Amino acid sequence: MMQTTILSSVDFSEAQLNKLRAVSTTVEVHQMPDTPVAEVPEAIRNRVNILYGWGKFVVEAHLCPKLDWLQTHSAGIDYLLDTPLWQSQVKISTMNGIHAIPMAEFALTMMLAFRWKLPTIRRFQHQTKWPQRRWEIFAGPELRGLTLGIIGYGAIGRELARQATALGMRVLALNRSGKRRPDRGFREPGTGDPQAAWPEVIYPTTDLLKMLPHCDYVVLLAPLTSETHHLISTAALEKMKPTGVLINLARGALVDEAALVKALNQQQITGAALDVFEEEPLPADNPLWQFENVILSPHISGFTPNYDERASELFAENLRRYLNREPLLNLVERAREY
Repeated sequence: MMQTTILSSVDFSEAQLNKLRAVSTTVEVHQMPDTPVAEVPEAIRNRVNILYGWGKFVVEAHLCPKLDWLQTHSAGIDYLLDTPLWQSQVKISTMNGIHAIPMAEFALTMMLAFRWKLPTIRRFQHQTKWPQRRWEIFAGPELRGLTLGIIGYGAIGRELARQATALGMRVLALNRSGKRRPDRGFREPGTGDPQAAWPEVIYPTTDLLKMLPHCDYVVLLAPLTSETHHLISTAALEKMKPTGVLINLARGALVDEAALVKALNQQQITGAALDVFEEEPLPADNPLWQFENVILSPHISGFTPNYDERASELFAENLRRYLNREPLLNLVERAREY
């Protein structure tokens, strides 16, 4: 049988690498953490059939002449759209699904932070004095009975819908087609929404402005594509409730930040929680830093100590499928840009 050569830029443990080796005796794994493809010895680079990694490393994937499949270490692949690899026939699959639990939990954390006005609590804590009118300040509406709008109903959105429904929230969702489609990607057992059953309504992207007026919380989880760039525009922000909160955990460019700053200044919405930005790291002079009703975080919502373990499980399953000529999980459709 022919040898299959894998090159990984991620520092997997020996036990995690052994998952890949256990798939087939024909598999040869080379691991070179944080080494640009251009600096990989030519003798190895010229044999690579499968590349594993993300970011700057895989942008140079076209330098591997025998490359047939790229498995990314990330869910988003917008950084590949203008590369020679994107124009090639190389198969691309992603890590969609392994972020579902931490990112859904992060979204709920932000929702609860606004429900209980945690930034205000912290402000009074630093002042070492509690306010006189506690009831008026902190008696906000419970999450139960409120409406959550999820933009991008993939693995993360489905897990968030499951968790939010357990809290008694009404769930609306938005995806490209507006249809309920089974989840055919990676999913931890017992999580998510395999049949897209939780949302009361699933809107197509073209009906975004129809969904927003119903939502108390809007969580962005969609991929960044040419169609979703600045999806949250001035028009979209104007359709949100004055009591609404915007939460972006996807990509910064889904939101027109200038329009958001204007909406916050004019108190068109109650606040925002942003884990991603149009420019990262967020520049010190960006006006978003100055709002008391905005919670900022440094692109951490997908962090989990289980990341590499889940990633190695997904990669091993996809490797098995690849060698057996079965459909890959999370295979990118170039026409959709994700």
